[in-house]
This record gives sequence, C-alpha cells and structure tokens, in this order.
Amino acid sequence: MTILYRLALAALLLASPAVAQKTAKPAPKPKPPAAKPKPKTPLIAISPLSHDEKDGFSILQVAVPDSAKFIAGWKLGAGGGSATTRTVANQPLFTFLIFRGCKANAQGNCDVVADYVIHRPDGTTNEENKDFVVWNKTAPTDPKKPYLSDGALGYGVDDEGPFGDYRVVATVTDRVAGITLTTEQTLTIKPAKATPPAKANDPKPADPAPAKPMGPDLPAEPPAK
Repeated sequence: MTILYRLALAALLLASPAVAQKTAKPAPKPKPPAAKPKPKTPLIAISPLSHDEKDGFSILQVAVPDSAKFIAGWKLGAGGGSATTRTVANQPLFTFLIFRGCKANAQGNCDVVADYVIHRPDGTTNEENKDFVVWNKTAPTDPKKPYLSDGALGYGVDDEGPFGDYRVVATVTDRVAGITLTTEQTLTIKPAKATPPAKANDPKPADPAPAKPMGPDLPAEPPAK
C-alpha cells in the first residue's frame, strides 16, 4: 500500500542556530607546516536526469529520508549530505526541488509549480500531484543562488509493497517566464528487514543435589562407651 503525502516547508523550518559568543583570543602560536588539502568528497552522485535548465532557470530534484534534518543542514550549507535514492518499507523519502533563476512578475513575485508523476514498479502510475507549489512569493534577491522548494513530496510503501524501482518525474513550470523543465529520479524501495523474535527467558535450573559418597553406609557417630 502506498504512503503519499505533502509537507509544507513552513511546518518544517527550524529555529536558526544561536550565534556563538565571542571569546578572547589566545596569543598566536607558530603555524605548523601547511598540510596538503584533502580532496573533497561529493555529497551525492547527481543523475543527469535529476537536473534541467533553460534560459537561466534551473531545477534539481533531490530525495532525503529526513526532511527536517535536510532543511536544517541546508541552512548551514550542508543539506546534500543526507540525500539518497534508497529506502525500505514504512520509511518514506521526501522529494525536494532546488531551483534558481525564476522570473519575477510586475509585482516582484515568482510563480513556480510542479506536476509529479510517479511510475511504480508494477507498471501503474500516480498522477494526483498537480500544481505543487515550488515558489509563489517575492522573487529571491539573488537569481544565481539556489533556493529550496516551499514543500516536499513524501512517498513510500508499507509492508505490502510493491517493492522495486519508483521513477519520480517532476515537470516544473515558471509561469512568469513561460519555461517548463523536467527532472526525474529513480527511488528504490525494498522490504524492511525482519526483526528476529525475542527469545523467552529460560528458567534457571535449580542447583543439583550434592552427590552421595560411593560405598556402604557408615554410622554418623561411634556408640558411647
């Protein structure tokens, strides 16, 4: 059975972290020899199909297992570290759209929407998610900076499945500029690993009775004289 729901970004936003207090700086120490810079590890291998752009308008589709954690990381510039395309039953993934370069109307607002079509592994499709609001408010001040969609599409299945590859296609339209882009990702959902049943506590066996000595029985005490 399918688990499908939308999340509003307003309900997911976390409070900004407090600014660390400034402390007195200790006396400078001699600088050690500069170490060789380590090569940066990419946050995620981005499929070419998950990104599309035209005339300065760009869209990237990304899926994460924890929407709140992703948003908190995004605000710190490290949200992509949790991106994945794999999950298991009862653990949905949340699809966000990252965009830049939307065009503002005469009132200074951008109007960007998305239509989602989900292709299930059994050949059926889900086309119920139309006019999903990506951004419908004041245009970002920096058209070259990436921004996060105003919501996320959560998708998963329960223990009944079906399991396999789900192709999530997002057709994104900048209604002001008249530009439509298409992105897609393949999400793999597998059955959850069965939890082994807990073993019942076996009753502790009673202490065995002391063994009797071998041979004929002896009297406890010699008779009094």
